[in-house]
Amino acid sequence: MEPRIVVTAAGVISPIGAGIEQFGCALYSGKSAVGPSTAYPGFVTAEVANFQPQQWLAKGIRAMDRSARLLAVAAHLALTGAELSQEAAETPDVGLGLVCGTVFGSVHSITSFDWSGIEEGPAYVSPMEFPNTVINAPAGQSAIKHRLRGVNSTVCAGLASGLHAISYAADFLRLGRAKALLAGGVEEVCEESLLGFRKTGAISEKGCAVPFCAARDGVAPAEASALWILERAESAEARGRTPWVEIHGFGSTQAAHRIAAFDLRGNGAAIAMEQALGASGIGPADVACIVASASGSRAGDEMERRAVEKVFGRPLGELPVCAPKAAFGEAMGASGALCALVGGLALREQSLPPTRGYRDAATPIDGEYALINAFGCDGNNASLVIRLWKN
Repeated sequence: MEPRIVVTAAGVISPIGAGIEQFGCALYSGKSAVGPSTAYPGFVTAEVANFQPQQWLAKGIRAMDRSARLLAVAAHLALTGAELSQEAAETPDVGLGLVCGTVFGSVHSITSFDWSGIEEGPAYVSPMEFPNTVINAPAGQSAIKHRLRGVNSTVCAGLASGLHAISYAADFLRLGRAKALLAGGVEEVCEESLLGFRKTGAISEKGCAVPFCAARDGVAPAEASALWILERAESAEARGRTPWVEIHGFGSTQAAHRIAAFDLRGNGAAIAMEQALGASGIGPADVACIVASASGSRAGDEMERRAVEKVFGRPLGELPVCAPKAAFGEAMGASGALCALVGGLALREQSLPPTRGYRDAATPIDGEYALINAFGCDGNNASLVIRLWKN
């Protein structure tokens, strides 16, 4: 019998709040952090406003860039919540590690380093800045900061990165290669990524994100970091921890259509959902709620609507669906992990949070299973099934 992989704590730093309780309260109150950028005038974003990592990380952050600091704060909150902090440990636990999903790592650090080399010459670039130019820098810096001596992996699978990281970590635990793992994602808002969004025409011109709404016109780029603590159920029991949810099934496909364009047929997304349900041993009727990947993208939301209706055999409006990117924006590599947190909260509360412009009030649900989606325009599709913990 395969070991059961459970969630025992979470850490999140997001535009709508830091810590799982603040995040949840903001989500269910209908708060949205989408609006004009304070750091980058002329852009609509969802930023972590007035981010001061010193609230959680007293020292050792000078060499970290913004992505690394976001991830390190989420890791601190998760480790503290799970009582797994290694700060005072004489010998850090080699079974404790980190799996992080991201799209860019820190594209600002990469660009700044490369540009200084072009302008001033290779001899004048700062060696202190080089470590932040690799995509696994946030995960590596966080591991150093929190003395995580186990596996340290970075997963890059577009907007599906966060869910892939959770699945990867769960498999690692099932194989007995770790005792506990932080798993999720991170992404920052920076000028370089915003210019990329603008050039593709993906950003909302109206300055809002209204997933599944007929008036939607684009996404709001966002930043965040979200991590779960995953461990085997018997390990949690031995530590006296009551699990929150269980990782039940995962599905993924690559349905590339053309560069940066969704395949409106939604076949790949539908197959990913069917795989996740099949791996969980359940059918569509067993799903209490769906946490959608929809972000306000005209094509992306339409693709997901068609895929969901194909799998569930009913119109989207009749299904228990929420699209939380209306609240915290499109956080790319962190989005899947954020949506997974929303799924966990929905099962705990037996209620789906509102989706601005689509369903403006929380929706009661009844059941044990949540389906979380993360679909990208690059063809990366991932779906995760989680179950409310029951012995």
